[in-house]
Amino acid sequence: MSIQNLGFRDLKYVVAVAENQSISRAAEACAITQPALSERLKRIEATLGVELFERSKRSLKITPVGERLVRKARELLDETADIDEILSTSHEPLTGQLRVGVIATLGPYLMPLILPKLRKSYPKLELILHEGLTETLIPALQAGSLDLIVAAAPLSTSGLREYDLFTEPFVLAVPVGHKLATQKTVSAHDLRGNEMVLLQDGHCLTGQALDVCPAKQRQSRGRLHAMTLETLRHMVATGAGYTLLPSLAVGSKPPLTDLIRYRNLGGKQQYGRKIVLAWRHSFKRREDIDRFSRIVRQSVPTKFCN
Repeated sequence: MSIQNLGFRDLKYVVAVAENQSISRAAEACAITQPALSERLKRIEATLGVELFERSKRSLKITPVGERLVRKARELLDETADIDEILSTSHEPLTGQLRVGVIATLGPYLMPLILPKLRKSYPKLELILHEGLTETLIPALQAGSLDLIVAAAPLSTSGLREYDLFTEPFVLAVPVGHKLATQKTVSAHDLRGNEMVLLQDGHCLTGQALDVCPAKQRQSRGRLHAMTLETLRHMVATGAGYTLLPSLAVGSKPPLTDLIRYRNLGGKQQYGRKIVLAWRHSFKRREDIDRFSRIVRQSVPTKFCN
């Protein structure tokens, strides 16, 4: 049997398993259950009459023939993307389906800003949104389950292209009654890692927030961690500690202002995170990328895009 006996979805599954080196992570990236992907992989190997992956309880390793097949599968998938591009150029920009992943610490605050403009300007667009951690969005983008992702730099992933969207400043959220709440000016040198409440590991914002602290104060980390920014805000309101929030999560009318004081960090250096739009090299819908990024930049405060 040859690779021509496989469908394009089969090829995507094989590439996803190879790139993730894990059936469970590949299943998540392809939006399929792990048992279903395992069974599909067995059928693919049976159809080809070769073993593509060596499996054990603790690891998965691609075989030499598997490596050769994955290279050819990528070529075929990229050629298909080129055909899709030829067809898409005959249609209006931002029409049809566009699958976009957004990191969880940004999506709930950015999407309400851009969706009204997208719906008004591009009513024929079918926007499919997926929210998650960067470490799950990138494999989904590589596997072709997503077309674009909006995440915090650096992504440091080969095979992807990036476009800088904006820089989102950090805002200090401190409980009422804490000395920093009444201090005339607050700088990064005033922050202590052991007084901060943070998101659980896996969120890139955790490391970015700690990096603002002076180097000697980063090793001693707070023991309290939250799953979401809103829970993190509530923990600050209880007096558990202070934290750094992205500006969009604070907004023009910050919540819980009777329990929390929101302070900008003084000093010459501006602290924040760079938000980028990323896509695969093989994704050729350049006009859609340009128009989507333009909507995003037009929707956030102008000072973020300077």
